[in-house]
Amino acid sequence: MEATVNNTVQKPASELSAAELKELLAAKEAEENRLAERRKNDYLKDKNNFLQDLLNTFHLYKNDLVKLKKDGITHATNFNNLKYEIDGKEPKKDAKSFELKNDTIRVVVEEQERFDFTDEAIVHINAIKDIFKAKFEERNKGMYALLDSILMRNTKGDYDAKLLAKARGQVKKIGDEALIAEFDKLQDCLTVVGTSKYIRIYERDPETKKWKGVSLNFSEL
Repeated sequence: MEATVNNTVQKPASELSAAELKELLAAKEAEENRLAERRKNDYLKDKNNFLQDLLNTFHLYKNDLVKLKKDGITHATNFNNLKYEIDGKEPKKDAKSFELKNDTIRVVVEEQERFDFTDEAIVHINAIKDIFKAKFEERNKGMYALLDSILMRNTKGDYDAKLLAKARGQVKKIGDEALIAEFDKLQDCLTVVGTSKYIRIYERDPETKKWKGVSLNFSEL
């Protein structure tokens, strides 16, 4: 086995001095470090290019989906209005939804109110949390832990106001007047902050004849 020393002299490794072996080892280590650094830089460059390309693609498809939703709702609304016009009727102005369909395709356009809670809601949420703890923790720690985890919004221990509002009807069955009162106060903190329109499309399954939604959610792709 021959080795290069000082980039010029080649001799068998067995004839190298300790200093020459040390120099050879240092050169080899430097070359390995250079290759490792180049590989790392290539990785970072490729990774950053991938991330940017993926982000650009997501923005592109998001813009397409926004346009698809807008155009879909606009055209569906026009066809719905035209249907009433042909029938000599007026569209129902207070209608929150309508549908268009044929034998195999069904489109539903729906307007939903968006709700949020006032700043005062946190007072009643904390009061509900305290009542739950006092009423159920000692009686059944397992059940309380389950209830607490279902209603909890995050790891800080904040309760989800919307979930609490949905549970309002069941609370009356518990019969705790203080708890019912706090739920009623929480409900009063719920306000309409706007409306959103949605469009959904379905196709009829040729075998079952049932309507099947065509979803654009990633979880269903």
